[in-house]
Amino acid sequence: MDLLQRAISSDRRFRVVAAVTTDLVREACRRHEIGGAEAIVLGRALTAGCLLSTLTKTDKERARLELRGSGPLGRVLIDSRSDGSVRGFIQRPEEASASPLPGSIGGRIRVGDLVGSGLLVVTRDIGLENPYQGVVELSTGEIDEDIELYLGRSEQLPSALGCDVVLDAHGGVLRAAGVLCQTFPGGTPEEIGELRGSLFGGSLGDLLRQERTPSELIGFALGGEASELSTTIPLVFRCHCDPARARAILASLGADDLDDLAGEPGPTEVRCSYCGARYSMTPSELHALADELRSHRS
Repeated sequence: MDLLQRAISSDRRFRVVAAVTTDLVREACRRHEIGGAEAIVLGRALTAGCLLSTLTKTDKERARLELRGSGPLGRVLIDSRSDGSVRGFIQRPEEASASPLPGSIGGRIRVGDLVGSGLLVVTRDIGLENPYQGVVELSTGEIDEDIELYLGRSEQLPSALGCDVVLDAHGGVLRAAGVLCQTFPGGTPEEIGELRGSLFGGSLGDLLRQERTPSELIGFALGGEASELSTTIPLVFRCHCDPARARAILASLGADDLDDLAGEPGPTEVRCSYCGARYSMTPSELHALADELRSHRS
């Protein structure tokens, strides 16, 4: 089972969140039929989303990440919630094909060229009237490095964020996990620097050559120092789409367009970008929906 664990260092200087995300990353890649380099990009982004959506005590926290890169993968979108559910996809250009596995630096596979330059948009919703949105330029195209930069610049919290995916010999997901360390308000970038060096210099992938628990990852991040473990949250890839939402999307086209679609051969299909689920309506169902829209309008 995928789990997220929160902790505070025994000296009360740092908070640490660690997540093992192997199963949910596998499920996302299965649904979107991807592997190799794309699995690493999507897996790191999904893991980062899980870590960012569980930082407050509210049970209504939600984090949405959008990487608008110029690279061959196009956009990456993640939607994660504090109940441990996360969904996401890579919206690559139609003409783009599967990307070859990039080289590695210091034991870490670099995916920055696949993401490219552009913008990182982070939207955080903790149940208040208006969500908060921050935008920063992509610095390296590396998912975790750019989100770490966002946390320091936009949220003024010195942070160390590492997310990684280890592939098997066939390009499938062997293991996936991530760790986020932050100082408490008033902390300095220098204080977090030592933690960053202990875990995020390419060594996270090496750690994941073996099965790890979130508490083990927290121990590695803190260099073996004692910590106080707190909340544990099960994680899962879950989408919130359903037939009713697919029907609402089709209804937004209007009655005349629905009748036109009904005239096309075969059923009309709506596919959810986030999870790959497909919903279809027959010509008779489309005509009935068009009639319903006209009756409401009259």
